Amino acid sequence: MIFRDSRNYFPPAPETEVVLSTPAENLHIGPLRALIDTGADATIVPLNHLETVSALETITMSVRGQWGESRSVMLYIVDLRIGDISLPQVEVVGDDLSDEIVLGRGVLNLLRIFLDGPGETIEITE
Repeated sequence: MIFRDSRNYFPPAPETEVVLSTPAENLHIGPLRALIDTGADATIVPLNHLETVSALETITMSVRGQWGESRSVMLYIVDLRIGDISLPQVEVVGDDLSDEIVLGRGVLNLLRIFLDGPGETIEITE
């Protein structure tokens, strides 16, 4: 699957579309835009999306942002789909401050990704 970089950022940033679901509840939400961030340790999902699919809470932990601030967050388990690629039982950070999904290395390391900066596209395969 090939996606265009988002021009909502400067410079343009790689984005994709994801669907979040929980099979036990047979609930899903999406497609939703998700920023691809190879510098992020974890995948971050707005809390309202996790509540919509009744995502399973796992543990509370402390995370540190890029500016060094630390805060307590809850981790959740969801199934994530990008096009026809299904990633079951992915652990994500619930974010109550932002409305942006950020795909971090916890998800990205499960995929093959080709970033074409000059072409402003991203290709994602299993």
